[in-house]
Amino acid sequence: MGKGGVTHNMLDDIHNHWKRAEAVRIKCLGVPTLDMDNVCFHLEDKSGGKIVYQHINVLILYRGRNYDPKSRPVIPVMLWKPYTPIYPKLVKNVADGLTFEETKELRNRGLNSPPVMKLTRNGVYVNVVDRVREAFETEEVVRLDCTHVGTSDCKRIGVKLRDLVPCIPLLFKDEQIVLWRGKRDQEQDSKCRDRSEKFADA
Repeated sequence: MGKGGVTHNMLDDIHNHWKRAEAVRIKCLGVPTLDMDNVCFHLEDKSGGKIVYQHINVLILYRGRNYDPKSRPVIPVMLWKPYTPIYPKLVKNVADGLTFEETKELRNRGLNSPPVMKLTRNGVYVNVVDRVREAFETEEVVRLDCTHVGTSDCKRIGVKLRDLVPCIPLLFKDEQIVLWRGKRDQEQDSKCRDRSEKFADA
């Protein structure tokens, strides 16, 4: 499975494999591996099978004991590439809750900071979300080095991380992703500091 995720053609291939074998082995690469739970859900939901084994990015999808290839769902094969949907702008000129100067300062700080991870093209990204969350415990802004990953995949990764971490993408430049943990964390940190200071004074 590549960056396209669970596609019509892939589902058709799965059912063709199930004619000859009870289970099919699926190796996932690229952007979908950021959220393997989502991949498993859609595979089971759209194929009617059951994930019986998972190790990192490798899955085994079982067709089921009573599988009948004659009653398989009709899946139209995609013979053309659909139009690219129009998405809202991923990165705002000024991040919500910040001024232009603050946004610019965070972007520069992120670009000049060491990368949390270096991602490879069509790699396995199963631990990226956890690594970014861990980094946000001590850092306000983090950078991911996506050299050679490709601009389109960089943006897909940014969208996934925005929803899964969650965080706010600040910049996509030269295949680098700069992420901000958001102002909510800052407010929580300040509240925690205030509480600790009150306890210390008491």
